Amino acid sequence: MAARLINLSRHWRRLRADRRGAMAIEFGFALPVLILITAGLFDVSLLLWSSSTIENAAAEGARFAVVNGGASPTPASAADIETFIRTQAVGVPATALNVDVTWQPNNQSGSRVTVALAYTHNFLIGGLVGLDPVTINKTSRMIVF
Repeated sequence: MAARLINLSRHWRRLRADRRGAMAIEFGFALPVLILITAGLFDVSLLLWSSSTIENAAAEGARFAVVNGGASPTPASAADIETFIRTQAVGVPATALNVDVTWQPNNQSGSRVTVALAYTHNFLIGGLVGLDPVTINKTSRMIVF
C-alpha cells in the first residue's frame, strides 16, 4: 500500500510539472472573450455606419426637396422625396427606415422643408449581452429655392 502511494505521488508530481497542454487550456478560456470583443466592435461599427448613412440620406433628401421645389419644372412630392431617400440609404433596410417630409408652409420658394428619418438598429449580439435596440433619429432642414 505504501509503495502504491509513493508511485501515485511520483505520478502526480510528474503531471503537475507537465506544461504541454497549458496553452490550449488558456486559449480555450480566452477565445470566447476575444470573440465577444470582436463581435462587439463590429456591432458598434455597424451602428456608427448606419447613423452616418441615415444622416447623409436626410441631407440628400432635403437637398432633393429644395432643388425640386414648387417653382421647379417637375416639383417633387413627399412620396418622390421618400423614394429618393430610400435609394440614398444604401445598406439600411428600406422597410425599417421611417421617413417624414414636411414643408412650412408649403412647397413654394422661401418655405422650409424638414426631412426627418428614424431607424431602429438591432445589435447582432444584443441578445447575448442584454442590449436593447437603439433608435437613430436624423433631421435635415433647408429653405426651398
